[in-house]
Amino acid sequence: MKRRSFMTSVLLTLYPSLNFGQSLIPIADAHNHLGVLRRNDERIPILGQLMRDSGISLLSWTIVPDGPFLGLRGGGITQVRPANSGDFKASYDRQMGQILGGLKVNGVKVLKNVEDLLESAKGAPYVCLTSEGADFLEGNLDSLEDAYEQGIRHIQLVHYVKNPVGDIQTERPEHGGLTSFGKELVGALNQKGILVDLAHSTSESISHALEISKTPIIWSHSYISNTTSSWNSSGFRSRLLSLKDAKRIADSGGAVGLWALGPSFGVGLGGGIDGYASEIIRMVNLIGAEHVMFGSDQDGLPQGAVINQLSDLRKVVESLSTKGLDEKTIRAIAFENYARCLKTAMQNRKS
Repeated sequence: MKRRSFMTSVLLTLYPSLNFGQSLIPIADAHNHLGVLRRNDERIPILGQLMRDSGISLLSWTIVPDGPFLGLRGGGITQVRPANSGDFKASYDRQMGQILGGLKVNGVKVLKNVEDLLESAKGAPYVCLTSEGADFLEGNLDSLEDAYEQGIRHIQLVHYVKNPVGDIQTERPEHGGLTSFGKELVGALNQKGILVDLAHSTSESISHALEISKTPIIWSHSYISNTTSSWNSSGFRSRLLSLKDAKRIADSGGAVGLWALGPSFGVGLGGGIDGYASEIIRMVNLIGAEHVMFGSDQDGLPQGAVINQLSDLRKVVESLSTKGLDEKTIRAIAFENYARCLKTAMQNRKS
């Protein structure tokens, strides 16, 4: 039995309400920390099996260089431990070593080129190596090519620590958006063929990045709101993406990912999967089906997450179908939008 036929039979057994066409829909998650952030690294060696079992073939496997320096304070996440020169790079190296070690045994390949994307679309499990925050660069571009050679194809500019790249959503602004280095970095990422991710950035930084970037930019994870955020907003509200900024990202050809923090879009644990699917549909109505994607932030969220295992995303696809979305729209949301942005970024690489 061919792999495609075998996977179809497996998925139909697990999710019987899926029709034949939908069972073949590949799934991508534009922001996932599975086995990296929390003490569940036992899942790293079996990542390939987890992806195959749920029909997920493209995972933005995300390391967090500033992670060891963060903690909860005042109802939000912030830097609680000082970092010396070189500490963020050392943290990146440790986490990258853990991931690369796992890839030797778990049967998952690293996405490096457009040909790999085509294989992923057919169901072969691939990870897009991603860094949440460019802190590991330590304010210069010297190690960017090394990161590319390791397999990095997706970099989020900022995270939770103050940095030389630009302002972040959760701290008082200091730069009025991106710094000179941050603007240089956007151009360098374009030239390297690395996707630019603006999650955690301020509206001013979004403006700067959109002015500079030659390829579509994404916002990998959070939620869209009709309100605007402030650095001192409480809890998850500081992380919202305003509808105005979401539309600007969409108008540039980019995409916005929905995280799994149910309370941010009015869903409790009991309404998990269906609530997530309903919010995806709301986003489609706001910015268009070509600009919405999954960005679960699995293993990176506090209590309240409604996506807690890879197979939950397959259930979301099932729910989207039940709610009446056509297969073309579901394919765009579930896989093609993130894949398109990656493809465009990789094809822009200048040797």
